[in-house]
Amino acid sequence: MVDRGTIEKLAQSLVETNRRLLRELVAIRKENATQAEMAERMLVSQPTVAAFERYDANPTLASIGRYALAAGASIDFRVENAFQPGNGWERGTSSTLGVAPPPREREEKSRWSALKQVS
Repeated sequence: MVDRGTIEKLAQSLVETNRRLLRELVAIRKENATQAEMAERMLVSQPTVAAFERYDANPTLASIGRYALAAGASIDFRVENAFQPGNGWERGTSSTLGVAPPPREREEKSRWSALKQVS
């Protein structure tokens, strides 16, 4: 059985990972687009983009994917059994979600057509 302390550490690690993911996405967005440009790309309003970027936002995975695509970022997800020793989270290295800019050779047209399919 897993003790309460382990569950609490895992929960804190998850919160920190989510915050880092959103901070990294916003940083990439700021390099590539304004909030207004993001809104146009995502087919939403600028206040919707601003709400996504708030420190207390809790977006769905679908929203994160749409935002990342419009910002010019790619996201890799990894799922692990956190209750098995050696998975890294207990050492404070909870990088189960990563964000990196996509290769520049991607065509803009295919990116936006993919965005419309996600909508």
